[in-house]
Parts: sequence; structure tokens; C-alpha cells
Amino acid sequence: MQHPVLYTVIQMDSISQFVRLCGEVGNYTKRLTGVSVVDAYFGPKELAPGLQDQNRSAEALENDLTILLDELPEALPPSLRLDYLLGEVRSLISVVQWLDDRGPEYLTLVSDLFHIRPQKFPDAALINTLEELDNALSESSENELADRVHRLVTGGMLQGDELKAMILGDLQQKSVTIGRLFRERVFSLIDDSVQDNGVEYQVVSGMPWSGYNFYLGGFKSVNQFNIDRSFNQYSMQSVIYHEYEHHVANLWREKAYRQHGCVDLSIVPLHTGRCVISEGTADTAMEFLGIKNESPMVRAMRIYYRLRRMVTINAAIMVNHENHSVDDTLDYIMEHTFQNRDYAKAVMMFIRPQNDDGSPNFWAPYVFTYHIGRLKFVLPTFLRAQSDDRLPEFFRILYSNPYSRSSVTWKRAFEEFHTKT
Repeated sequence: MQHPVLYTVIQMDSISQFVRLCGEVGNYTKRLTGVSVVDAYFGPKELAPGLQDQNRSAEALENDLTILLDELPEALPPSLRLDYLLGEVRSLISVVQWLDDRGPEYLTLVSDLFHIRPQKFPDAALINTLEELDNALSESSENELADRVHRLVTGGMLQGDELKAMILGDLQQKSVTIGRLFRERVFSLIDDSVQDNGVEYQVVSGMPWSGYNFYLGGFKSVNQFNIDRSFNQYSMQSVIYHEYEHHVANLWREKAYRQHGCVDLSIVPLHTGRCVISEGTADTAMEFLGIKNESPMVRAMRIYYRLRRMVTINAAIMVNHENHSVDDTLDYIMEHTFQNRDYAKAVMMFIRPQNDDGSPNFWAPYVFTYHIGRLKFVLPTFLRAQSDDRLPEFFRILYSNPYSRSSVTWKRAFEEFHTKT
């Protein structure tokens, strides 16, 4: 049974208030961290974040968000949409409290923001992954695993001007191919289509991330790649599919907003349960499209990618929760990823509690969304749908119903995929 989106065609002040408050919280987080919690907006001009109050206090924001929690169940009947919005509002309250120095300790913060259970990976899990990597690289000529990983990472390395030329040339062309694959291999299964005005590729520097999809509205995006980072021929493939799936998810979100008038879909906040599914689907994009490159180096890079995610999560807990020093955490990253100090510093930019200027690092809690989103939510459900020959239903719920895309609503939206009939 599918769970239809609840598109209630009435004017609801509480729904507009949700959009306004997202914008005001975005202005608040940008004031304190330099980053807005609003990732994208394509709704009515009068509700645009830039037109909302720029100077609201944490107390005022929290008060209004708390009132909204009480009002939403009166505005909407019990539904996936209601559960989704309640989860979003609770996350925004946690964002405000965190940046006002009234939030809980780090792991509880992550749980409150994303509605997941964050935990450190034990040594045994890292050892098992290292053994997988060792076996995957067994045909390499080097004896030491560290040397084999170094060869894997540096193989076909792209940096600087060469990387820039590839992003603005080959990747820009590749995006057209990926868009076609989504139409042929995913949208055709659900007998539906969505407007896609394309993705423009840009290069940037000085960012804490390697790649980022900025959805512009109007069914188009900008994908930015940070050329301070290095990429190789094995890792770049995963990155471009990841970022394009973010674009695809927002295409369908904008379609739902414009088709049904659900103004709450026109604003896309970060640091909520939505992000868990967003990163999970992006990390599973190649499986969605049936992309299979079974070369030994590509298989090894997939395992190494998983290892890096695990190590980064552990490092984030070390520096934010266990009070390890930055230097100790850098050493941990280098030791367990076989990378140099520059790589470890780049990771630290994303997970550290504070920026160089002393402001809170907006991204410090975010690292858990990728690994947990893929392995605990999206991939198992996708594989079940695939094995049961129910991919059309899976993709129809995933893309046609934006309210399914949250850690709060995922289990309910896909409940029949979790129980054998």
C-alpha cells in the first residue's frame, strides 16, 4: 500500500509560519556561524528568508517554534506530512538551543537534530573493514597495506588546474548523461516525469566540504566542487552521482510544491531528519541507476570510502564529545586512513566544534548523516524493494512523496518494505 502525500488545499497560517520561522532561524544561524540553516528556497516572495526578521533572539525563536508544535496538529490531521513537519520543528528548536549554548552534549545534540542514534565504531568494526580493504587490494604489488592504500588514493590523482578543467568540462557534460539515466532507469519505472533545467558546475576554494549541490529553484542547480581537495579517477565517480541525486530530489520537491501548493515544501532546512535521507539517497544513487563498475580498484575505493566515513565519525566524537585535542584527533585520522596531515586537517575543518575565528562550526554535527542515512535507512529498503521486484513502488514513494524523505517518517512511509508479506 502506498502512502499518499496529504495535499490539503486550504490556507493555513501555521504552515506559512513554519516557512517564516525557517527563514528567521536561517538568519540566526548565519549571524552566528556564517551558514544559514536554509539550504534552498523557491517559494512565495513574501516568505523568502531574506525578507524575514534578521535579528530575532534565541528565546523568541524557540518560543514561536514551541507554539508551532502545538498548532500543527490542529492544522493538519494525523498524516505523514504532520509527522514530517513536527520532526522538522523539533530539529530547529535544537539548532537554536545549541547555538545559544543551551543545547545538550554532542551526541544528544546529534540525536535531537537528526532523530538517529549516533555512536562510535568499535575497533573491531574498523579492523573488519581494514581486512576487507586488504583483501580487495591483495593483487597490488606492495606488501604493506598503507602502501597499497597510498597507491589507490593517488592513482589518477586530480588537483589544481587539472581538476578545475575536468570539473568545468568533463563533469559538466557528464551531468547530462546522469540526468538521462535518471529519466530512463528511475522515472520511467514510476510512469512520471519532472522538469529538469540542468546543473551548472562551478569550482570554489576555502570550503569545509568537497562538493555541494546548491538548488536554485526553477528546476535547476549549481554543483560546486572544492578544488582545495584532491580527487582521483575512482572517487570522483561517486561524488558526481551523489551531488546529482541531491538535484533530482529537489526537482521532485519543487514539483510537489508547485503542483499542490504545499508551501512548506518550498523551503529546505538543514540539520533535520530530512538530511539523513537526503545524504542516504545521494550515497545510494549509483545503486538506484544500476551503475556497476566492478574493477578491483573501484571495489577497493568503495570499501575505503566506508572506512573514511567510519573514521571521521569516530574523530568527530573524539574532538566534540571526548575532549581529545585537535592534534590527537588529527593523528587518529592519519593513522586510520593512511593519509597525510593535509587530508586530516581538511576533515577537521568539517567536524571541529569551532571555526578559526571562534564561531561555532555549523557542520560539526552533520557527519553522521551520510553513513547512517545510507546503511540504516535507504540501502536496506532499496535492496528489499529490488529483491521483491517492487522498485517502481519504492521510487514512487521516494520521489513523488517528499514527506517520506525524513528519518522521522521513513519507517512509516516504507513500512511494507520492512516486513515480508
